[in-house]
Amino acid sequence: MTSRFLHNRDFWPLLIASAASFVVVLIVAFREYTPEWQHRMEAFRSYLRGRGAYDAASTVPTTVQQIWLPALDRVDRCVSCHVNYDASISALPDLPPLYRPHPDLPYMAKHPFPSFGCTACHGGQGYALDQAGAHGLVEHWDDPLLSTALATQYGLTRAQLMEIKCNICHRRDDSTAGMDLINMAKEIFDKKRCVSCHGLQGGGGLASSDLTYDGDVNPELLDFSNVSGPKTSLNWEFQHFKSPQQVVNRSGMPNYRLNDEQARALALLMLSWQRVSFPPEYLPPARRRPPAVQPVVREVPYPPPATTDAGKEGRYVFTNRGCNTCHRVGGGNSIGPDLAGVTQRRNDKWLATWLKDPAAVVAKDPALQTWSHEFGDIIMPDQNLNDEEIAGLIAYMHEFPQ
Repeated sequence: MTSRFLHNRDFWPLLIASAASFVVVLIVAFREYTPEWQHRMEAFRSYLRGRGAYDAASTVPTTVQQIWLPALDRVDRCVSCHVNYDASISALPDLPPLYRPHPDLPYMAKHPFPSFGCTACHGGQGYALDQAGAHGLVEHWDDPLLSTALATQYGLTRAQLMEIKCNICHRRDDSTAGMDLINMAKEIFDKKRCVSCHGLQGGGGLASSDLTYDGDVNPELLDFSNVSGPKTSLNWEFQHFKSPQQVVNRSGMPNYRLNDEQARALALLMLSWQRVSFPPEYLPPARRRPPAVQPVVREVPYPPPATTDAGKEGRYVFTNRGCNTCHRVGGGNSIGPDLAGVTQRRNDKWLATWLKDPAAVVAKDPALQTWSHEFGDIIMPDQNLNDEEIAGLIAYMHEFPQ
């Protein structure tokens, strides 16, 4: 009878499958009853006993720990592993990193743990109880822990990377203590008059995208065809600020010739503009500097009508390519020079060459090297105009008031 079972062709596959299933059950049971956080707590107890701190070892908890934040609709169980985060168990000077208390930073008094928890500032997945999950290093979790390793990938310190989280609440401030990079980015954003083209919080221009919640854009919706390195929003934003038209084909955004620090600062600012609902008591009052000189409000003349067919085609290009966003026709300089009388100052050949590739004209003409200083060091972007569009624009500019 036994021999017949052994020679049955289904016997061995079934035996192997049964044994494998039994092993899986044992592994699952072991992991269920000896979770990672429990090992961390036991390791801390052993560490303290090894240094004679028996009283402290006896206070290490044995159950899951968490900070419940109903106002923020989140729970942070990070403290199940970082169990000594508030130095309530031990203040030994040589504690391993996992068990060291959180640094007593200047702003901690205004950001107490019971009100803010961990993930609001550090990122990660608060309700997870294993390291990979808690640090957000799992599929479909888009808010990873803002760690030193992650910051180093982008040439940043951990503190600089965390400015993204700080500015979610402090976005209305002109300047916030401890946010040097984003403070710089806000100054650049204002100086370059980015809202002339971009919408922002119900205002700004209509020539380009609205940036109010730019940090919420899913990186899967971004085009990385001309972007090297990791396919992340931070990397895309950084390279876009360094070379707008290389990253976005036919982009109308000027190349501001930013250095790496400035581009990283602006990238952090963009990622901080997120649609996060914090209760009013969490939002600080806006701190804004009064302007040194009150701005002069002037009516911006709309591009004048065209009288010829060629001029009408040129006017269509002028308005639809956003030329009127940077240039006035009468009324004075704006982001770019006033174009009234431009055909008296430049001949058609020069204008055609300029419209074909403005940066190339600047590079070849020493007299133009400092011209952009008058306009915030902005060089007009290549609008990728064809010969017909350029001819139409020049015909239209001949109709401008002199």
